[in-house]
Amino acid sequence: MVGESQQKKTKGTTIYVPAELKEKIKALSEKTGKVQWKVLLDALALYETTVRQPRVKEELPVIDKAVWYMQKLAMSIGALKENPSDENFSKTLKTIVQVRDRLGVDTSLLEKSVVDYTRLVRNPPESPVEKHRVIDEATMELNMALKSTLMEIVYRHIFKDEQAGQSGSQASEA
Repeated sequence: MVGESQQKKTKGTTIYVPAELKEKIKALSEKTGKVQWKVLLDALALYETTVRQPRVKEELPVIDKAVWYMQKLAMSIGALKENPSDENFSKTLKTIVQVRDRLGVDTSLLEKSVVDYTRLVRNPPESPVEKHRVIDEATMELNMALKSTLMEIVYRHIFKDEQAGQSGSQASEA
């Protein structure tokens, strides 16, 4: 008897919708593996969020821009690591400058890492052991500098970390 009282069914109801909408809900239900009413509930939750929080919609272009530059930067570094040609070196530095100028992110560490990496890969030590060690170290430095730059973009433009802007004003108040 305890099991029966725990398995109460919620009473349902019917709503009338155009057949096209019903088919779309059914298709999404099959695609997602959710029952139809949960598909509708998710859709309503999303709609409610956009109506109640228009600020979220306003910030999407900022987030889109930040993610675009993060992707562009990571792909550029990847292309440089795969082929450290003059062309890829120039393109990577150009992308870094765009990130610095357009997103207001400090890229000095990444710029230095790109220059160091390219110099070491193009002119490695003669000893195979030393060459391997130096290139591994330069690669790790480049990866960490990229990660640091990407994190700054995330904090500054996605998490809206105001501390970067406040640190300058706090220093002038002191």
